[in-house]
Amino acid sequence: MTFELMRKRLFNGRRSSGMSLVELLVVIAIIVILVSLLFPAVQAARETARRFQCANNLKQIGLAALLYDDVNRKLPTGCSTSKALPDSHRFFWSGQLLPFLEQTNLRNSIDPDQPWDSFLPNVKALQSNLPMFRCPSSNAPEKYTQIVEDRTTCTYLGCATGLVRNETGSGKLMGDLNLDGSLYTNSQTRHRDFADGLSQTVLVGESLFLSGVTGPDNNGNPQIVDHWCIGSSGMGSSEMSEALGSTAIKINSWKLGPLPFIEDIELGYSSRHTGLIQSIFADGHVQVISDAIELSIWSAAGTRSGSEIFSLND
Repeated sequence: MTFELMRKRLFNGRRSSGMSLVELLVVIAIIVILVSLLFPAVQAARETARRFQCANNLKQIGLAALLYDDVNRKLPTGCSTSKALPDSHRFFWSGQLLPFLEQTNLRNSIDPDQPWDSFLPNVKALQSNLPMFRCPSSNAPEKYTQIVEDRTTCTYLGCATGLVRNETGSGKLMGDLNLDGSLYTNSQTRHRDFADGLSQTVLVGESLFLSGVTGPDNNGNPQIVDHWCIGSSGMGSSEMSEALGSTAIKINSWKLGPLPFIEDIELGYSSRHTGLIQSIFADGHVQVISDAIELSIWSAAGTRSGSEIFSLND
């Protein structure tokens, strides 16, 4: 049998045909449609994972605060002033919690009575990577140069008050002593001070680092929306928003458009999660808070002894 005859018998005398251009285009179109359908689901899954990681960060912070209280019989100071340096040198609640976040060596290297911008161990501490103080959904730079080069940014604020909404100007201000929240300037709050209940009082909540958002404070001075870990120098009483926030301001106020003063964005709680933020309460539980919550209810959650009766699920 000749080769040609064998080939004809095997293929019945017909040549095999490849995929036509039209068929190829149809297949490509189907693949594109499938990818476009899957992409939102993948993005949603990723955001869910990031939100869970953010909640885990807050849970670690809450547990560290409880351990700190067990050891010291009080919560960390929201923002402490230095005994040896001018009032503008501050040690934040986040720095005080370091030993309870498996960062004992870092805490031991810090001297709060030395400048944060020139004492080398303090400078290195401000530059340290501390992912527990950053929400994974944040698109802010992990490092930003202010006071020192490549300083680590933060996306969580301690709750100083549920009533005060300004850090400059007249009246009650965020830098004042004896505020009504959990963590504030030179605070010494103890669990017995929470007349409203630990489970009803915000300890720490999410915030946004928005270096591109600028505006005047109540004194007319230009500000950016920046938050930091551990401590800071050159931080007067008009810069409490570097570490502390207020529930007297509507959640996600940055989405509301131009505001009279940037302090509403600086001091308010916000996040990149869709329609919500997450907060850790003084008893250690993490709660999702909708940005549609009534401001009066959110305000009450920031005070430790206001005798309010409310439900965050309302």
